[in-house]
Amino acid sequence: MGRKTKVALSVGAAGAAAWAASKAIIRPTARPSKEALHFEGPIVIQQLSGSTTVKQAAEAAALGVQGLAMNVRLTADEEIILTDSTLSESARCLLKDMLERYPHLLFLIRIVDSPDTYEGSLMPSKLWKLLEECNAQNQVAVISHYDEQVDRFNLYTQHLAAVGAGAEEMKQAYAAYSSRFGHLYNPRTDLFVLSDRIGPFQPASVGFIQFLKKLNVSVYIDHAEFDDVLKLAHAGAAGFITDTPETVMSQLDTLHEQ
Repeated sequence: MGRKTKVALSVGAAGAAAWAASKAIIRPTARPSKEALHFEGPIVIQQLSGSTTVKQAAEAAALGVQGLAMNVRLTADEEIILTDSTLSESARCLLKDMLERYPHLLFLIRIVDSPDTYEGSLMPSKLWKLLEECNAQNQVAVISHYDEQVDRFNLYTQHLAAVGAGAEEMKQAYAAYSSRFGHLYNPRTDLFVLSDRIGPFQPASVGFIQFLKKLNVSVYIDHAEFDDVLKLAHAGAAGFITDTPETVMSQLDTLHEQ
């Protein structure tokens, strides 16, 4: 056996020993439960978008969905509105109005303003103030592509409200799951919204959902393929965000019948 082979074996053995030691000593910390996320079985969440937001919400509520998902931003006059690329200022829909209209539904609120903008810098504090005014602290889960927005919102809430993973947190979690060191990962957020892919990876998988569920992290699937709904529900998905709630609800009815 050559010297290089011996060194490689020694390094490998040391790595395996370190892994075994860390696994024996370190225990992941599960997230504390949040009232907003307490539901029996997978739920259906209507994605609101376009110029018919109010109509979409009313139809979804009448259909019996358990939640509404929406993008929000702060206007120049510091009002929080539901928005997407198709909405103009004249078609604004206030988040406050929606919270008051549907106090029985979960609101999955996505902050779209970058923390580097003036509006984005104000959004976490303005949003928490609005939730306090509407007594809706336990009615919402707040997420953002920007991890900094989630962290700053947490500072104002003192970790009372439910928050979701940003892009970097999601990458860290998936890297931990796909490595041998998943036991070293401690989640900083209460929920993940998973879509089909993160780059070349497919996070909306049975294994990743179960990995997060063991840490008491709720997993919501964004626009799941029709054929995947039952599989992901069986894996422990907490809910499904969709433009077609009636279709997903019919699939989940099949799950309940089983």
